[in-house]
Amino acid sequence: MRIATVDVGTNSTRILIADIEKGEVKPLFKTGKVTRLGRGVREKGELSKEGIEATLEALKEFKELIRKYRVEKVVVATTEAARLARNSGEFLKRVRELGFEIEILSDREEAELVFLANLKVFKPEGKAMTVDLGGGSTEIVYGDERSINYLKSLKFGVVFLYEEFGENLPALEEFIRGELLEVKEEVNPQEPFTVFAVGGTITSVVAMEEKMEVYNPEVVHGYRITREMIEKWYRYLSSLSVEERKGVVGLEEKRVDVIIPGLAFFKVFCEVFGTESLTVSEVGLLYGLALREAVNG
Repeated sequence: MRIATVDVGTNSTRILIADIEKGEVKPLFKTGKVTRLGRGVREKGELSKEGIEATLEALKEFKELIRKYRVEKVVVATTEAARLARNSGEFLKRVRELGFEIEILSDREEAELVFLANLKVFKPEGKAMTVDLGGGSTEIVYGDERSINYLKSLKFGVVFLYEEFGENLPALEEFIRGELLEVKEEVNPQEPFTVFAVGGTITSVVAMEEKMEVYNPEVVHGYRITREMIEKWYRYLSSLSVEERKGVVGLEEKRVDVIIPGLAFFKVFCEVFGTESLTVSEVGLLYGLALREAVNG
């Protein structure tokens, strides 16, 4: 069966087209657009008109891809922005008018799907942690193939951090550190564990490190990002103006503002957990949704 999964996120809207064969997911095509559906949602309590229109335009483009690839089943999900917004009903109605059924995932569902998908793809030995830094929330899950020992959805992502702190780096880092110290105390890891990092911030680090003029997911997936790389890009990009960052090869133009809080998050994460490297994963919610369909099928 050929399936398309669509993730309507706070910062971006993305699609994965894949074949499902004997319970396995075989990706064929993946793309996305920064649509900022959740811009200002915490302050105003509503999805912005600009974000709604940009997201609907992306979904119209995805309809053409779905036709082109002769997709048999489409699964569309949305997460944090729609959970928060007063006018989410209006947005969901317009999505349905385009011919898409859309489900609102709970933070737990989102986190579990990403964690279990990464375990299946990477098959780590021992304990593992997924850190999925999104636009509106951040999901952290710790455990192994036998059980999930810890799951937390932090109520901030790169869009919220940017809107709340801008580029006040000391205040930004202090806030993130306070949140992550609580997580560490609750997780209380007693043995080494592998960290799989998911989301546009960490994939952008690979793209910049490798000077990718065209994004290459095959190079990005499984890439080992060191703590030094994160700190290097954090120092360098925060020394540039937003306009100057647009000239950095590998950095998507629509991420030039939110890249700073994203890098601050991973910098502080490495400090708090004593982590020297992260494994970058392309296996996010899109893959998790496809895997759910494969297993249920």
